[in-house]
Amino acid sequence: MNTDRTLALVRAVYDEVHLALWAALTAFLLYFAVFVAPKLPELRAAAEGARLEQIAAQNEAYCVKWNMGPGTSMHSDCLSDLRQLRTDIENQLADEAAF
Repeated sequence: MNTDRTLALVRAVYDEVHLALWAALTAFLLYFAVFVAPKLPELRAAAEGARLEQIAAQNEAYCVKWNMGPGTSMHSDCLSDLRQLRTDIENQLADEAAF
């Protein structure tokens, strides 16, 4: 019968595609484990460094905006207060996320 051949062909194609997908997944996992995963800590450190630089620039800009830029007596106090404010807010958000 013609339907038996069609069904056999569909099953064969399905099996080949299924095998190819598993092979692709295995290849991706090997690639990830060998090339990507070892670099994750250094990528995270670079992202954290960029984040800290961005925060420092924002703090500096804020202090300059309020006339407490470099060379003024209040500059270090402004930066210290902003660092403390950010730390408090991050801790508060972390506490709220715990619930």
